[in-house]
Amino acid sequence: MTLITHCGARQVTWGDLDQIPTPPATETWFPLSHSQVLGSVVQTLDAAGFGVKSMALAVTPDDARFFGTIQLQAEILPGVGMAVGIRNSTDKSMPIGFCCGQSVFVCDNLAFSAEMVINRKHTRFGESRFNEAIAATVSGLGQYQQAEAKRIDWLRNTEVSPDRANSLILQAYEGGIIGARLLPDVIQQWRQPNHPEFKERTAWSLLNAFTEVLKDRQQRQPSRAAHETITLQKLIGGGYGVPTQAV
Repeated sequence: MTLITHCGARQVTWGDLDQIPTPPATETWFPLSHSQVLGSVVQTLDAAGFGVKSMALAVTPDDARFFGTIQLQAEILPGVGMAVGIRNSTDKSMPIGFCCGQSVFVCDNLAFSAEMVINRKHTRFGESRFNEAIAATVSGLGQYQQAEAKRIDWLRNTEVSPDRANSLILQAYEGGIIGARLLPDVIQQWRQPNHPEFKERTAWSLLNAFTEVLKDRQQRQPSRAAHETITLQKLIGGGYGVPTQAV
């Protein structure tokens, strides 16, 4: 699984995406516009009954790579909503992609937990296969919703000792998930969280200590933040035998 990790992304609107030109197709490469990819996803979500609550969209400085996060009206558990992420490129750097995750209402922390579930190349039949894959994936969101509810409930009820928390934070640092600059902030959020909902010493609180610190990166480098949160979910959940889910 590889998400965009380019720095310097800028936030845009759907209208802005409409104005970004798409390179002409070649004999073997048929790029889809960023707006077209977003539209297909939103249309399929709406048709399946998953209303869109909000969107955050970003492109790289050259407009060639796009990443968007869509928060849905559906909830996984009280206080935790569903979210999806999509990506696209018009420079042959990567195929179209899609991933699933959750958003915590009390703090707006966003984290993805599922692997990329759609990975379609820009070929002659790429658009139709992408639409088919999106439809198949969205049809499985109900199952993902149920599985994710069980996983989050497990995290919320799994106690984390000080030694275990220190170990997981160190592993996140050594694994490159967080750098030296953010490490003290994660420790601070774990020991003295901004939100009282995370004062309990659980795996869920530890995950949100990370995502609280990474919140700013979700605005500046959304694709990198998505990659980091997927890795975090595996690290923290995996440490307790809690599986991450893929649709």
